[in-house]
Amino acid sequence: TTWLYANMVNLDGYGNYDSTITFPSSGVTYRKIYMIFTLGKHMCPGYNPAYPGTGPGGTGWCGDWDYTVLNYLVTPEGQSYELGRFITPYANALNPRTLWSATQTYVYDVTDYAPLLHDSAKVRIFFSGYSGGFTGKIRFAFIEGAPDREVTGIQRLWNGSFGYGGTPDINVHFPIVNETAPPNTKSARLKFIVTGHGSDANGCCEFMPHSYHVIFNGSTIANQLIWRDDCGSNELYPQSGTWVFQRSNWCPGAIVHDNYHNLPGVTAGTNFNLQLQFDPYSGGGSYTTEATLFYYGSMKKILDASIDQVIAPNMDDNFFRENPICGSPIIH
Repeated sequence: TTWLYANMVNLDGYGNYDSTITFPSSGVTYRKIYMIFTLGKHMCPGYNPAYPGTGPGGTGWCGDWDYTVLNYLVTPEGQSYELGRFITPYANALNPRTLWSATQTYVYDVTDYAPLLHDSAKVRIFFSGYSGGFTGKIRFAFIEGAPDREVTGIQRLWNGSFGYGGTPDINVHFPIVNETAPPNTKSARLKFIVTGHGSDANGCCEFMPHSYHVIFNGSTIANQLIWRDDCGSNELYPQSGTWVFQRSNWCPGAIVHDNYHNLPGVTAGTNFNLQLQFDPYSGGGSYTTEATLFYYGSMKKILDASIDQVIAPNMDDNFFRENPICGSPIIH
């Protein structure tokens, strides 16, 4: 395993935090590639715990709020690809799980981005917070070996944060795209990351479920609810805010789950079109989106089995609720 360290920064306000690193050369193959983001805390300059808000001596709730964090790879040509997303926790420093010394890790399988993870490139943290108090550290683990299948092509499609329920209709940002599968392709799938934010009288979009639909060659092949119903089971608990409430595909302090949609019958040279459609709605709020199209070669294994995670016993903070135990182990 080759370890690479990228960003090690204080997230002191809204914006991009870039680090240029040199990835391994393209001549080595990797069975798995992981990106590990370690979230920490730091006391903001001038912060006075006696006045944690915006009152006398305060600095705007240092390290307290649920902010969206998007992590990108930026190629030398300037193209960006979102590798993973999470939302910071409600992290008041008086809470036992979110002390100033506390950390939380978020692990992303980024093996599909292998064709881009070589030579020199930027790793970007986009932090949407309007107050500081968090820190970010990114490292990569490159595990040598043969991947399950080669990636024959990667195409970034629709992306951005768009208003929902107003004018213009959000669907104008997800028009039909026409694609041709590259040589050696045997299959393809769409990866879509989406989180809802803001709140109107109905709680849209943060606290109100809606769906999007994947349209392939004019036919709907997937209907996906944009929702997380397990925030109360958050591994990072207890927190200091409304962390137990269900939300629009995210929970405070948790990783954002990617949605994958297989595209039927796509092989080398296949011409097809693709489109996304959100449910009609009249109101307010927004969705933050990122769509990536992956093309794959032949599967290299007929039968494959593995233990991916030892959930318990484990000291990993992502399995806090399941530990400690003295009985039967839990594996995945």
